[in-house]
Amino acid sequence: MSPHVAARLRITLLVLAVSVVQTALGSDLRIMGVAPDLMVVVVICAGLTGGAEAGAWVGFWSGLLMDMFLSSTPVGLSALTYCLVGASIGALKSSVLQEHRGLLPVAGFVGTAVAVMLFVVVGDVLGQTQLLGAGRSWLIRVVVIESLWSMVLALSIGFVYTRAARGSVGTERFRAPANPAVPTR
Repeated sequence: MSPHVAARLRITLLVLAVSVVQTALGSDLRIMGVAPDLMVVVVICAGLTGGAEAGAWVGFWSGLLMDMFLSSTPVGLSALTYCLVGASIGALKSSVLQEHRGLLPVAGFVGTAVAVMLFVVVGDVLGQTQLLGAGRSWLIRVVVIESLWSMVLALSIGFVYTRAARGSVGTERFRAPANPAVPTR
């Protein structure tokens, strides 16, 4: 089996495992009525590790998987949101963002905040008025708490995602350059 296929299978298994954890334990981790969104952290990690294309692909499929568990919103809303967030994070990583130790938690915080707001805005445009039914203060609370959850969980999920994606197309672009003094074979 080629390394690319093996990496894709590992990423698929990771997405499935995170969806099981999200649906089984996510509601038990509520703080002030807000549960973490683990899948958006996986999507952010995909964008940072593999670039815009990997972020978009992982975002679309993981969002579509999570849409199967949401009964009050249209199928595809999470897929669209996660796809856009993953692609955006990947594009920013390849063009603007510098590699830094604190990049993953900050990207987790900002990416999750954008994902929640995008989900609500696009849902509202599509006629899902229940998303704003609890008011702006509720939306602000959800954005802040989910973003803080993502910031805290980003390093551990990022570590697991990076190991799963090893060998995948695109991850080679974001590895540290080899030591120029040592010849490569």
